[in-house]
Amino acid sequence: MHRLVRWIWILLALHLTLGMIAYGHFLVTGQYTLLGWYFGGLGTLFFVVMTAGEFCLAIICRSWFDSDEPMRLAWGMIACAALARLVGTLLRAISDGHLPWGDWHRLLQPSGGLFVSLSQLGLVVGGPVSMAFLAVGLGRVLGIQRRFHLISSLTRGDKTLLFLVVAFSISQLAINLPLLGNHPSLGTMLLWLSDPFLSLLLIEAILVRRSVIRMGQGLVAKCWGMFVLAILITSAGDASIWAANHSLLSERVTALTWYIWFFAAAAFASAPAYQLAAIALTRHDAMHLPETR
Repeated sequence: MHRLVRWIWILLALHLTLGMIAYGHFLVTGQYTLLGWYFGGLGTLFFVVMTAGEFCLAIICRSWFDSDEPMRLAWGMIACAALARLVGTLLRAISDGHLPWGDWHRLLQPSGGLFVSLSQLGLVVGGPVSMAFLAVGLGRVLGIQRRFHLISSLTRGDKTLLFLVVAFSISQLAINLPLLGNHPSLGTMLLWLSDPFLSLLLIEAILVRRSVIRMGQGLVAKCWGMFVLAILITSAGDASIWAANHSLLSERVTALTWYIWFFAAAAFASAPAYQLAAIALTRHDAMHLPETR
């Protein structure tokens, strides 16, 4: 594991250690006081650090490519996706300072306005808007791979993952579309796009990773593998929100699922860290090539 990536996951481990203390307090007392402080305070800070770090790393990756290189636009879109998640986190923190994802059941209630609250705006910016930027970036990478005939076929495991995610997205659309008659807010309808976007992102990320693996299991392959992992974790987080809102999870399990999002943030931040490590290694090797006469 590259040093920078290692530090990202060490920070996650330290953060989760404090989180388990808060969760243990909740299990013993049944009170959300310490748990709410952890997610609203340290949790928000963790998201800010991870998304800001991801944005900076993606910008650095972009700078390594010349203006006429297609990967420059791809990493620019990935940087915009990270920036959108950062802005979304800040908007939710400004709005309430509490659990940034735990009130979706309120935010999805029909409303006549554009957005129910500033927190819902943060969810839209950090969700569908960020996913749209990332979809463009991954699509750009796929376009490059298609040009050089590097697109690889999916494995049976890939197809199973895609089936599960796409099936969940379709089920959510089937539930949400009849609600259009209740005149939901613009923000509510935009949030409905989250699951379809996740399906698209998963397809793109898996295709990119499979194509890169054909060239070897190196740092670049790990970069796109982290995008696959982050998108899968995000899908799992969305599924847990749906299950909690339909009373399919106990109160204790619901609180435990909130920790899922920290793993997604770390995975997203690790992706450009691996790409930057690959670039640095390539530059280092190029500088130490023997001169030819």
